[in-house]
Parts: sequence; C-alpha cells; structure tokens
Amino acid sequence: MWSWATTESEVDQRRQHAEQLVGQYISRVRYYTIDYRREELHPELIDSGPRFIDGDSEWDQPTWRYDGFDAMDFGIELETDTGAFFALTWDPPGYREGIGLQNVAMLGGGVQRDADVAIWDVSTRASNWRPLIGNRLTGLELHYLPWDDQESGFWCQHITFRSEGSSVEVVMGDADNGVLVPSADNVAVLQAGTPLPRWAAAER
Repeated sequence: MWSWATTESEVDQRRQHAEQLVGQYISRVRYYTIDYRREELHPELIDSGPRFIDGDSEWDQPTWRYDGFDAMDFGIELETDTGAFFALTWDPPGYREGIGLQNVAMLGGGVQRDADVAIWDVSTRASNWRPLIGNRLTGLELHYLPWDDQESGFWCQHITFRSEGSSVEVVMGDADNGVLVPSADNVAVLQAGTPLPRWAAAER
C-alpha cells in the first residue's frame, strides 16, 4: 500500500514518512512510463528490462508531455543530493486507490527491477519539475480525504511539493485526447499556472 490509510493515525504515519524528504535538495527527477516505442526503435531490447531514454528523437516528442501537464503510467522517482531515493506511485486500482510517496527507489519499489519500463531523466530537460531541481524542499503536503460517507478509511489523490518561491502539484490523472482526466493508475504533474482540477481539489 502506498496511499491507503485505515485510520487518521495511519494518515499521520504516511505523512511523517513522506516528510523525510523535506529539507533535502532534489538533484534528479525521473519519470517511469510504459516503453511505448521499444518495439519500434529497439526491438533487440524486448524483455531486457528498464530502458533509459537518451535519444534526442524521443525527447523531441516525449510520450508523457501534454498541454499543461506531464502524465506517467507508473510514477516518479526523486533523488536527493545525499543519494536518497523517494518514489511516488499509485495503489493498485480497485476498492482502495490513491498515490503515495515512500523512501524507496522506483526499481524494486514501485515497479519490478526487470520490468520493461522507459525511464526519462527530466533533471536537465524541460519538465514541470525544473523550478525544484537543485533547490531545497521546504514543504510537502499529502492531501488526504475520507474514502466516502459509507466506508471508513482515507485516500490521497493530490500531493504538493514546495521550495522557495515555487511548487509542484501531482495528482492522480491521465490524458484523454490531450485533456487531463481522473485516473486510478496514472500520475500527472501539473505545469505551473495550470489550475488544480476540481476532482483533485478536495481534502480533509
């Protein structure tokens, strides 16, 4: 479980664990997606595990970039200047959903180590994380809310990262014909100035 909390005490535990990142400097950010172009560009690498995207042709039109947001199938990995890793991904869809942040690497933590995933290092490229790269994280908010009126428990569909003078908003979301929509198994990073969608704005 990455997000789901049965009680308010578990909500506090989830937040305290994630807040280990606060005060650290983010040195690298990596997106983890389905490797949509592996068969086309590198058929020899099928079933060979993770592939780091370094070709300029793929970076010209990243599979995760949309107007106003970035969307990743699996999640995000943050690396600090001390070498610590934090992974952000979703709970398996179904009765319990949500996104969470844990002090683990994505490979072996958020996805299988040998998964055929595409890994995009956006640390030095244009992405919605640019304002936070190299800066000290001053705040982190996991926006929890009750699951519903009938069932107990709490879930998180929105996380805010803050540094001096800037912030990054991450929500459970995907692209549908280029439009940001809710999703139980996808993560979206909003571009600065993009309004938080109504379905992700509520919190307890």
